[in-house]
Amino acid sequence: MSRLLKYFFVILLFHNSLNSYELEDKLQVIITGKIAKFISWNDDDSKELVITIFNNKFGNYFDELYQDKKIKGKNVVINYIDKIEQIKNTHILYICNSDFNTLNNIFNHTKDKKIVTISDIRGFAQKGGMVQIYQKNQKLKLKINLDVANKKDINIKSSLLRIVDIVRDNK
Repeated sequence: MSRLLKYFFVILLFHNSLNSYELEDKLQVIITGKIAKFISWNDDDSKELVITIFNNKFGNYFDELYQDKKIKGKNVVINYIDKIEQIKNTHILYICNSDFNTLNNIFNHTKDKKIVTISDIRGFAQKGGMVQIYQKNQKLKLKINLDVANKKDINIKSSLLRIVDIVRDNK
């Protein structure tokens, strides 16, 4: 009986951990769409808001959440890619699970493009990403590299900037 109880406890603990990661992923998908509401791309008259996910870790959460939805009056289009060369016309690029060299290649590839880069990779904003989602005290928070946004001529509403951690380039 004791062995069965231990087995049940391990299964329950593992199941709760899975649900915790699943909830965090869903929240990151939601936050990505919310961020878009606070951003303006200068000289952008497209009818669609394109969100591209590099090395997708979210399953179909983006499709489930944004299918037939509009953000800022624009239809949301979701693209999934796994090669840097596939980064085309996009407004938001969510970068999942990438090493330092891949990140640098992405930043080089997008440096002259008005693309908001978002990730939960540790140190992302300090390395040159625009928006980092991170966890502190069991809450998801944001860091925004304002220098990157300014270089790309992307405007972020002050109402968002008041509630995030601002990161500046050290260069």
